[in-house]
Order: sequence, then C-alpha cells, then structure tokens
Amino acid sequence: MDNKNILVAAGGTGGHLFPAVAVIEELEKLGFKKNQIFFVGNPNKIEGRIVPSLGYNFLPLDISGLTKIFSFSTLLLPFKIISSIAKARSYIKNNNIGLVICAGAYLSYPVGLAAYYSKTPLVLMESNVFPGKTIKLLSKKADLIALSFEESTKYFDKSIQDKIKILGNPVRNKLSNPTDKQIARKNLSLDENKFTILVFGGSLGAKNINSAIEKLITENDLDLQIIWQTGKNFQTKIDRENIRIFEFIDDMATAYSASDLVICRAGATTIAELTAVGKPSILVPYPFAANNHQEHNAMMMVQNGASIMIKDEELDLKLKDSITKLFHNQDLLLKMGDNAKKLSKINSAELTAKEIMKLLNHT
Repeated sequence: MDNKNILVAAGGTGGHLFPAVAVIEELEKLGFKKNQIFFVGNPNKIEGRIVPSLGYNFLPLDISGLTKIFSFSTLLLPFKIISSIAKARSYIKNNNIGLVICAGAYLSYPVGLAAYYSKTPLVLMESNVFPGKTIKLLSKKADLIALSFEESTKYFDKSIQDKIKILGNPVRNKLSNPTDKQIARKNLSLDENKFTILVFGGSLGAKNINSAIEKLITENDLDLQIIWQTGKNFQTKIDRENIRIFEFIDDMATAYSASDLVICRAGATTIAELTAVGKPSILVPYPFAANNHQEHNAMMMVQNGASIMIKDEELDLKLKDSITKLFHNQDLLLKMGDNAKKLSKINSAELTAKEIMKLLNHT
C-alpha cells in the first residue's frame, strides 16, 4: 500500500461524488493515508469544492458533458476527450497510481480509458438500476464493476458477469443508527403520535412536488403532519402548526426517523437512503434524468413492494389518493418499509473497499 496510490473520478453531482468518498473513507480505515488518494475533476463543480475541504489531493480536468447537440462545445468534445485521456494518463504516471475508481458520468470516460491504456486496474461504481452510458462503455475494460442492485446485471454483456459484484450504494453512517421515532418527532417539535410525511426534492427543490404538496395542505382534511424540504427556489405562505418547512434539511437522519411515509424523487442516493432506513415511499421520478434512470430506480422499488410510483405529470391526479390509501392501511405501510429494508446493504462502503483491497493485493 505504501507504494500504491488511488485515483478517483467522481463528480458533477453529489450522487456520483459522495458514494465514492464513503468508499475512500473505508479504505483509510484499512490503511490508506489521505495523501495517497487523488481525486480528479472539474474545479467549478461540486468535487472542486468538497474534495479539498476533506483533505484529499485534487487534480483538475477540463471536461464537461454535452449541453446542446449542435454547438461549438460539442464540436470540440472529441478533442477535449483525447486531451483529457492524455492528462489523466500523466496523472496516473506522475502520482504512482495503482488503481483507478470511476463513479460514472462524463468525467469517468477519459479517466477510465486512461487507466485501461496505462494498464492500471479499473473499478467502476454504478449507483442506479439502469447503468449510465459511461459505465457501460467502460465495462469491458474494468477489473471490478460494483453495482447497487441485482437488477442491473442484465444490462451488461454475459462475457463480463464475473467482474460484477452487487455491493449496494454507500450511504451516510448516521443513517445506520436511527433515532427513535418519538424522540425524532420531539426534536422537530411535532406531535409524537400523529401520522408524519417527509417531503423533499433535492437541494433546489422539485417544483411539481412542492406545488402538489401546497395544494394538498390547502385542501386535505387528513389528520397528519408534514416535514417539508422545499429547496431554495420555492416559497410558500403556508404557516400551520402541523407543517415544518425547511429550505434544506441538514439532519436527514432525524427527518427519516420521524416519518411514516416519504415523498421524493428517485435518484440513486435517495433510493439507497430509503432502503437503509426502511421507509415506505411515494416516488416521483425526475422526468428529465439522463437515460430516464430515476424511473428505472423507482420501478425497481415498486416491483419489490417498497414504493408507489407517480409520474411527475400525474401528481395532481394521484397524490392525494395514494397518501389516503397508505394513511388508512398501516399493515401495507409496514410491509413496504420491510421490503425497502430488504433491499439495503448498510455496509456497502466497507464491502466495496474490501473488494478493492483484494484487487490491489493481486496486482
């Protein structure tokens, strides 16, 4: 380990970055030092801010995804990829990299190819049920493909099934040790015995979810309370005793513990959290997600009896009826929560780190 460093390509969004960070933290427990870890990414994206704050080495790479099909930046993309592969290869050579981890999105493509051309072991991490294009393109060049869900294996060629391990999607450690429901509600100044819904749509919020919840609160006569993360782009004038409104919730562990039902998008990290805490959910996939991956994630949860899915454009028609159905059926709620829990792998980061160590020790 003293002479083998690790390069990580994970960024663009927290959904790519934070699972990779969780694995790196586990590798530190197994003996790696912070100065042996190198992250590569765009200085202007989330990784450019978070990685240095965590104390890891950060190496810049000037690559971004497609914004428009017909644009000057699109014409330059092939040249940027070639340039980024060369840059990543120099990073691998100059920093004594013994293994490369790619967590998906455009950033991973040139770095994954650089690992392959440099004959450096390559690990791919895929959080979504439906694999992203980059992960699929790199799959035959990888030495280990860490998937979150068994359902994902069918999207990969039969010739590489032996490289695949179902290891789950790493989540924050705090979610593994939840607060008691009544204590969590007390901490949020909520009624300790009332049916509670947690609603969120990401840091910016989800406009259609927020609008549907606002309408529900205005019209609904169900005896419930709501923990509502609106995001910073949504303002509401609702001010009621049974509604807790936050622009952003820092302590999601407490919010999950306090809730009986969760209404949210279906990103990979959210799915991992729902399964880790074993909460029934109404999932509203983001309709513009790449490869429609949020709908694939939601369908997996529905097929396993853990969630109800409502399409974004059907919220006004179906949300109230779906909540009412679950509000009046405690047995179904409990069963959905149990089914969600069965899909979780709490020690995902640890499992992934151990597989990486095996790979390193055999190279």
